[in-house]
Amino acid sequence: AAAVAEINSHLPPEVRLFGGCTVRKSFHCRECASSRSYEYLLPASALGGMGVAEFDAVLSTFEGSHKVHNFCSGLRGKGWGCWEHDGESWPLALDPSRRQGAAFAYRSVLFCGVHRSVVLRGQEHLVLRIAGVSFMLHQIRHMIGTALAIAHGLVPRDTLALALRSPLQVDISPLAPGAGLLLDEIRWFDLGKRAEDLAFPPSAHAAAEAFKEASLYPHIAERLASEESLERFLGRMRDSFGGAKHYSAADYARLRRVNAGLAEATSRRGAGRAGGPGGG
Repeated sequence: AAAVAEINSHLPPEVRLFGGCTVRKSFHCRECASSRSYEYLLPASALGGMGVAEFDAVLSTFEGSHKVHNFCSGLRGKGWGCWEHDGESWPLALDPSRRQGAAFAYRSVLFCGVHRSVVLRGQEHLVLRIAGVSFMLHQIRHMIGTALAIAHGLVPRDTLALALRSPLQVDISPLAPGAGLLLDEIRWFDLGKRAEDLAFPPSAHAAAEAFKEASLYPHIAERLASEESLERFLGRMRDSFGGAKHYSAADYARLRRVNAGLAEATSRRGAGRAGGPGGG
């Protein structure tokens, strides 16, 4: 405690240290992390006409282990062409023939939803919480952007689940502003010891929560308001996803048909392997 107080005495008030501990020599804070939790501060007014409970349900679709190539930057493969089905086609982003070959595209989201609400600058804000083992570049911001596109009626809700399962390239994830995002917690669980590699006392977590309430949330709300980044994002999203240059209702219908054909072909291929030599 004395060391923490000493370090904090040399830091500006907007930067605080809440705890510390001794770790093993081989410990690496990034590589040894077992999970990460982020928060995203979002004005409730940004939901358009969608209610908080429905928005929470949309976000929960991301929970589980899914392909995330449609919800991050720089993960889509090139040269896979298109999947053809009954005279229709749709671009591929991953190799559809090998699940293991696309293992790099999978990520596990442990929780994604509305955590609570707070009032800042006289306006209700939602604290979104997203927890997972690891995340790809810009993944969380693309996830939030997708949920907002659905909330504003620009993307059919069923397309989200499709885009998480399919190797097809589905462009439904605008990049939400980075100003609302913060890394809230990292856990270090040692599977070998079946115990936390390091953990901070409840008092440290309580102090960190109080600091968020008093300093971080107001700062983020101020930035979102002063920079108008969220308003500009919502405007661009409506222009891009509501315009003729994006998918039409006919395009979404074609996507569903092509994806259904792809799923059927994948199922037949799996059944063929199971019935082969030694397959039983």
